Amino acid sequence: MSSLKKILFISSIAFLSLIGCNSKKQASFRISGKINSLKNTYILLHKIEDYQQSQTSLIDSIYINKKGEFNSIYFLQPAIYTLQIAAKKITLAIDHKQHIVVKGSSINDLSITGSKDTDLLNKYEQYREESLNRLVTSVRTQIKKLQNNDVSNEEIIRLRALEVENYQKHLNELVNFVKNKMGVSIAIYPTSLRWNNENLPFLKELVLNFENKHGPINITQQLKDKIKLLEKTNIGSQVLPIEMPSKNGQIVSLNSVKKRVTLIDFWASWCPPCRTESILLNNLYKNYNSKGFEIYGISLDTNKDRWLKALETDQRTWVNVSILEGFNTPIAKEYGIAALPTNFLIDAEGKIIAQNIHGEQLKQKIKEVFEN
Repeated sequence: MSSLKKILFISSIAFLSLIGCNSKKQASFRISGKINSLKNTYILLHKIEDYQQSQTSLIDSIYINKKGEFNSIYFLQPAIYTLQIAAKKITLAIDHKQHIVVKGSSINDLSITGSKDTDLLNKYEQYREESLNRLVTSVRTQIKKLQNNDVSNEEIIRLRALEVENYQKHLNELVNFVKNKMGVSIAIYPTSLRWNNENLPFLKELVLNFENKHGPINITQQLKDKIKLLEKTNIGSQVLPIEMPSKNGQIVSLNSVKKRVTLIDFWASWCPPCRTESILLNNLYKNYNSKGFEIYGISLDTNKDRWLKALETDQRTWVNVSILEGFNTPIAKEYGIAALPTNFLIDAEGKIIAQNIHGEQLKQKIKEVFEN
């Protein structure tokens, strides 16, 4: 038996068992439709178990008959699901009592109806792309043009700082979209990937309202876990302990090197704003290291040679550590790192006194600490 047939067979048995166990319960949702170009084949339904960890599970293989029709009923929790239809993947935000209908002559002209939560998720994704292009991609395009024209380094530095600043504006726009448009829809779960501490009071209230509406489903717990993570890295919180290997393999703890003020800097060699920020960090380190300023650099690289080359090129002479696992680095997950550069400024006792400040804002904060 082929591996695909085994998967389909096992999922079918599991699904039949699921129906048998729940035959007296009300169906939570239904998926049906007709795709003219697909006949006598299967589409796969997956559930996204954990957005942060990119974990999914196969729920069912849905049979499409000789007329291109399919129809399945499920007794499952509200969640984010995906339909794999040939080479096309469709993301669905499904709540109770929804009937999702998929129709089209081929996979390239499908219409999806029956789920207001899915509609909201699609609107969010459209807005996210528009906001990102307007605030961030446009600046990157300017930088690329200037680099091709050999423009002064000062202008590139200014635009890189603007790129980082605009990305924060982008994240805030996304939270405002959630606040103004999404209510407590199941669709807010994917948006939690980009939540930050700046909007923590609203987000805590949002999750409380979500729990009141949907109860103790899996998504509720994951949203509550996200809030706990944000609280752990909020200003005034005690920094989480870190122990990681340097480029020579020596384990260096944050606690062993922290001084009066320490900047925990998450970066990577492939991140242009991070590389440009090296210039500012070098200046700050040169001017304030002897006065009690330290930097603990955590690279989210996956290639050691590129990491080491960036350290040398950018003259990052302060403490630098990495396990070369990118965003899968455990401490990056514990700190909720979703974008680079991200940083945390801590005092001598390890309390977070500022977070995600860059450019002139970071320069002024360090100056304020050491010169006032």
